Amino acid sequence: MLDQFYVALAGDRVAAFGACTDCQSFSLELQSAPLRRHLGWFKGSMAALILKREFQKPFVDPPAETGSVEFIGTALSFRGQGAASAVIKHMLVHLPYRNYLIEEVADTNVPAIRLYEKLGFTEYKRKSLSPRQARISGINHMVSLCFEKA
Repeated sequence: MLDQFYVALAGDRVAAFGACTDCQSFSLELQSAPLRRHLGWFKGSMAALILKREFQKPFVDPPAETGSVEFIGTALSFRGQGAASAVIKHMLVHLPYRNYLIEEVADTNVPAIRLYEKLGFTEYKRKSLSPRQARISGINHMVSLCFEKA
């Protein structure tokens, strides 16, 4: 699984990281037992259930030659300096996929959506949250984006 992760370094510090899979495997292998051990039986079981639902949803018939950009993160001290862009550009240039998907970005994460659009991703799906979920989270929609190499 580590071969699915990419890191941008600034000297000896991690500036940004990301993960990209083949839409068939997951970048994280969630295990219930350690979560239960560290969080207690109930909280650990709930965490495992929620995290698996969020991070281990299989794609249904993904297009051929498609990669899934699953994580992009930037250290606070490197935000706005191009570190995340460098990780994504590296994936787009060096990985063998023709298409890339980014699933379910919160519509309130405007900086991330702007970055993805600046790099050539376009929105292809928007999923509304229930009014209750939206009220609790402050998120109205989950946005999915795609990129196709020319």
